[in-house]
This record gives sequence, structure tokens and C-alpha cells, in this order.
Amino acid sequence: MALRTILLVLSAILAGAYGAYGSSLYAGEPPFIVGTIFKASGIIILGLVALLACSRLLAAGLLFGALGDALLAWSPDTFLYGAFAFLIGHLFYITLWLRGGLGIGAALKSPPRFIGALALIAAAFVMTSLLVPRDNAMFAPLAVYTGVLTLMALCSFTLPATRWLVMLGAVLFFISDGFVAWNMFHPDPDPTLAHWRSFAGWMIYWGGQAAICFGALGLHKKAPSP
Repeated sequence: MALRTILLVLSAILAGAYGAYGSSLYAGEPPFIVGTIFKASGIIILGLVALLACSRLLAAGLLFGALGDALLAWSPDTFLYGAFAFLIGHLFYITLWLRGGLGIGAALKSPPRFIGALALIAAAFVMTSLLVPRDNAMFAPLAVYTGVLTLMALCSFTLPATRWLVMLGAVLFFISDGFVAWNMFHPDPDPTLAHWRSFAGWMIYWGGQAAICFGALGLHKKAPSP
């Protein structure tokens, strides 16, 4: 337990430091090796937490997320590869959520879960249509990615109520991707506001991954309960 706490604190420090100072690592021409390592480090540590807990599906989801971070940082040319790595990570999460969940039918019978699911689906359509220009070459692949991301968050709603931290983390992950699209396609001309907008999106993402990590520990070996 003490080791997990130490690793969580270390991951948080690395994530906060990257959010505050990471933008300074992208001067010059890619590949941005230091920025890549720095950006992925916090999530790699969360993956280590999952590996130590012997949760292979959770670890795979986190480590593919770290790979996605690395590919996004490596070069603008590897952005879609990074999105694909995140997509694979979501598939591992989906598998874990469905294995440990109450079932889709049981989840749909809960009004709060049902309403939350409808809100999430609506948000996905609005986020994609408003933030990603339709004439951009990335519109189609990013729409597919957003669909898988949304499915991951929806599947988290099938988990027992005691796993609320996972549900929160999945929703935060969903929100953070809105920040990515916002910053990418609608950059703020004010450098200070752009920095804080990027920082907010990054920390929401890290918070989502951390919540998923610690909320899902042990999920792979426990039978679901109401």
C-alpha cells in the first residue's frame, strides 16, 4: 500500500511538472525525444502500479495510453498513431469493465446510469461536430476514435457502484480528449491562456487515468456485486 502511494505521488509530480513546463521541450525539429519520455513517464508509473497488482488488462490499457502520449509528443506526423494506441488501450479497458460489471441490462435499469449514458453520447456528437472541422482529413479517424472512447466510458457505467472512481476516471478521460481537440483545432492566440488551457486538459487526463488505475485495482479477480 505504501509503495502504491509513493508511485501515485511520483506520477502526480511528473504529470504536474510536464503540464507546467513540458511545452518548453518542443522547440526545434521533431522527434522530441525528451518531451516524449517526460510526457509518458507519469502514465508508465500508473501502468507499473497495475502490473504490481497483477491486473494485466488494466496495465495494458494504461501502457497503451502511455504509448499514445509518447506518439503524440514524438512528432506531429505520429498523431494518428498515438490516437490508435489510445484506441487499443480503450479496448483493454472495455474488456475489463464488461468482465467486472453488472451487465448492460442491469445498468440500463438504473435511471442515473441511463441518463448519464445518454448525456455522454450526446456530448460525443456535440464535441466531434463542434471541435473537429468536417473538411479536415482527421475528421473521420478522430470520429471513430471518439466512438470507441465513448464506448469505454459507457461500459464503465456497468460497473458496481463501489467502482465509482473508475466511472469518474472514464468521464474525465472523455473530457480531456475534448481539450485535445480544442487546443489542436482552435488554438488560443494568447500564449498565457493557451498554456493554462493545455495544462487543464493534461491534468484532467492524468486525473482520469489515475482514477481508472486505482479504482480498477482488484477488479480482475473480484466477482461483481450490486
